[in-house]
Amino acid sequence: MTSSIEKAIQRSESKTNEKSGVSQKMHAGSTDGAESELLGNENNRQCHVDLNELEKMGFLVPDSEQQMEMADEYRIIKRPLLANAFGKGVVPVDNGNLIMVVSALPGEGKTFTAINLGMSMAMEMDTTVLVMDGDLINPALSRVFGLEGKPGLVDLLLDQNLDIGDVIYSTDIPKLKILPAGHSYHHSTELLGGEEMSRVANELSGRYNDRIILVDAPPLLVTSQANVLAQHAGQILMVVEECKTPQQAVKEAISQLSEDKVIGMVLNKSVQSSFGVYGGYYGGGYAGKK
Repeated sequence: MTSSIEKAIQRSESKTNEKSGVSQKMHAGSTDGAESELLGNENNRQCHVDLNELEKMGFLVPDSEQQMEMADEYRIIKRPLLANAFGKGVVPVDNGNLIMVVSALPGEGKTFTAINLGMSMAMEMDTTVLVMDGDLINPALSRVFGLEGKPGLVDLLLDQNLDIGDVIYSTDIPKLKILPAGHSYHHSTELLGGEEMSRVANELSGRYNDRIILVDAPPLLVTSQANVLAQHAGQILMVVEECKTPQQAVKEAISQLSEDKVIGMVLNKSVQSSFGVYGGYYGGGYAGKK
């Protein structure tokens, strides 16, 4: 399976799974009221990010001299995604700026990939990035940023009085925002499959023409939630762990995705470079059922 794709490999997520220590150094609060009015509703909530702690955990952070190789590798990964998102790809992609990051099985590095990709995209001159935690069962992304249990996607879908801006958290990185999973809900799959989720997805993808929405989704073979979320995404980036993920699992996961999606792959946890990334793109394209 992997011989049919060009490899883009990323550093191990192991440090992410070991601790959520960075969350102890991040917290959500409110910005000054006058400043909030000037900056708009999306800046009413603030997530303070400890970049030093993130870097210790292996995540990509801006302007790190120790991560130059890793930064270059993510540039390779993001270029085709950005091209498709903004109508500069080979063919037009509906909702191309809504990108779902997923894996076949747990522990392959999808959250690590989503965060690093978001960091890399936020360094672009003309792009803002919203990273959304769509894994309502195991909201690892929310934990990394210290936002687990804070108002988020679930609350937005349940409470019609909430605006999208009420659950988006600004960060210390100017062009990076976070939408956490929100409070736990026992019918989360049905919630994601409802009309309200369609409305939210359309608003997120169309609200700003310079914004990328990265969705950290659950593993495809563990829960049906990822399949539900995939209906709204224009592009899907599948994370595959080198020497661990069975080829049959990858094939089965891809078979669950619609053929009209742009599907790319990242081979993660490789030993071929110091940061686990070896090279070039993602999937050649247009829908990986090969």
